[in-house]
Amino acid sequence: MYPARRIAGNPAQDVASDIRADRIISHACAEIDAIARLAGIAAAPRSRLNAMLVEPKSSPRDTFSDVTAFAPRSVSADPGVFSWHEFTSTEPLRSAAFLADLVGGETLVRTRGGLEEYTTVLNAGLHIAGGLRVSDARRARWKSYLRVPSVDLLCEIALAHGGRVTSAPSGILGLDRRATIADPTGAELTIIAGGDDRRTIGCGAFGWDELRSTDPLESVRFWCATLDWTATPIYTRTTDARTIVFQNGGRPVASVSQTLAGEPCSRWLPVATFRHGLCNAMALRAIRAGASMRVAPHAHGILGTHAVLIDPTGLELAIGDEVANACELAA
Repeated sequence: MYPARRIAGNPAQDVASDIRADRIISHACAEIDAIARLAGIAAAPRSRLNAMLVEPKSSPRDTFSDVTAFAPRSVSADPGVFSWHEFTSTEPLRSAAFLADLVGGETLVRTRGGLEEYTTVLNAGLHIAGGLRVSDARRARWKSYLRVPSVDLLCEIALAHGGRVTSAPSGILGLDRRATIADPTGAELTIIAGGDDRRTIGCGAFGWDELRSTDPLESVRFWCATLDWTATPIYTRTTDARTIVFQNGGRPVASVSQTLAGEPCSRWLPVATFRHGLCNAMALRAIRAGASMRVAPHAHGILGTHAVLIDPTGLELAIGDEVANACELAA
């Protein structure tokens, strides 16, 4: 995950790491064009949505029960693994309720002095996401938390590889230290050390993370060099399309895709996952509940089927089929 050379700060070995990362990217860049081919599917006009979205064979209530039968699981979040997902919204309770209804969960609101302070989405008693209020709808977005061994050190490494520190390290060393770093395309991650070290995965939770980048090759270069991840192309089972997957110590942790016309910017998105084969049905259900489509359902090497919606408050919501080996991703 994070070898001693990084902690020791050996410049010569850091250069060797850069060379190794560049070699990884050279193998992956040949596959990047496959991501663009997905755009032809994902950018389908609305007139094709009905043909792409499969009608549920059961009623919404039956589908709801089918999803909740596969509860999210709580697993350890080791360094290099996502540990929490948080959103900001002008109406956090409404956004949380929309998500909770889709995944078969519930909401919990913490108040102070009669004012709403923090909204949490739960499923089967496990916390899967949290939400905060913002006054400006343009600030509605997701924040993904990645566990690291040293926040301050990772900030220095990010700067050395052309990234930015958009929120300086804060908190107590060893207890709850955090900062926000961004790659050269603008995609931000909150890195955290200390605090809770568990996450929820599987159906009804955020079982996967995807980086939607305006320049996937540059994003791959940066995150591999900064986090000591590797990047590997994999094929989908039914098409020739391939997906670039980030691996942490050989285990898949996230994927990267090219942004499409109309998407706002590079950003990390958590993916709400459902029982395999239900993604299309859940996309249709979300649209009927007031959501709109940003990226239509398309083939994905890890998720099987993947889509990006916008909920009624304007917050993005990425969905996909459950990762087959979800229990191994953060083990």
